[in-house]
Amino acid sequence: MREWRVGMLLSLIGLFIVAAGPVRGQDTVAAPEAKTVTQTTGPLHVTLTADRTTLGLADRLQLTLTVEAPTGTEVILPEAAEQLGTFTVEGQTSTGPTAIDPQTQRWQQIYTLEASAIGEQVIPPLALSFREAGAAPDTEPTPLQTEPLSVTVTSVLPENADVMAPQDIAPPVALTAPRVPLGLWVAAIVVSLALAVGLFWWLQRRAKRPVPPPPPRPAHELALEALQRLQRDNLMEHQAIEPFYVRLSSILRQYIEWRFQLRAPEQTTEEFLADALASGGLIATHRDLLSSFLHQCDLVKFARHQPDRSDMQNAFDHAKVFIEQTADDEVLIAAPAEVTASCN
Repeated sequence: MREWRVGMLLSLIGLFIVAAGPVRGQDTVAAPEAKTVTQTTGPLHVTLTADRTTLGLADRLQLTLTVEAPTGTEVILPEAAEQLGTFTVEGQTSTGPTAIDPQTQRWQQIYTLEASAIGEQVIPPLALSFREAGAAPDTEPTPLQTEPLSVTVTSVLPENADVMAPQDIAPPVALTAPRVPLGLWVAAIVVSLALAVGLFWWLQRRAKRPVPPPPPRPAHELALEALQRLQRDNLMEHQAIEPFYVRLSSILRQYIEWRFQLRAPEQTTEEFLADALASGGLIATHRDLLSSFLHQCDLVKFARHQPDRSDMQNAFDHAKVFIEQTADDEVLIAAPAEVTASCN
């Protein structure tokens, strides 16, 4: 039955193509020529591409910044801008890091630019920075600038045109409606109906298909990924003390619940430490570290304690070390959950 439907659909599409025939007077428009500059700095390979070398004043230019670096490298892309040289930034999107292969990751930032001047225009260098894989979290990022890139912006007016000179009135132009063969209309209707039926059938089958749950993952991997997201949000650099400690404590308490089956997110610090000591085993050996960490968290929330950046970094490092030292590949979590708990 399925093969019959596919065959009928292909036949109808073929009929539509034959009935339509070649369109007269339609020239093939070549794709605009892109312009690219590349550079390699340290472990980074940076490419800056403009989707065309020449554009009209009313056209838009797409500028793509691509950065490839070894896995583990931290890349900080340029900040959002409203102007790049004589170009106005109409839109900006960022993606990454995306794994290309086990050893390489890619970041991309795409700008949509609108020209405000004609002639040869230069897109100024873009500023970014990076930390090499394995560098300490407090290592100052290495700055990097892209090479400048020039494009030509043309006017829709002829060269030396006098826009103030009076022009003759052009004669009226007769417009003739194009003739569409009857067979083309019939074929278009039949193909449209066939596509609608086929799409409806496909959507019905897709809706009935069960979605497999994500495979379970080790608890420590999920917790370490949450720590990476916290680090990328730069709360330490902005001295966002309470949000930083709330999230850091939430990550650690959620990991402890996953790893040791202790209801850490729902307990006060004293209740949790008492249970940790009573449970014995691996977590009991880390009781002093956890006690110091959780009491500092309580001071931030309840006593409005203001630790400095080094204290925040130490708390982050202690949480990471605890997770790494208690990691167990056999403790799997079926469905990762967002860590939203706060300090208790």
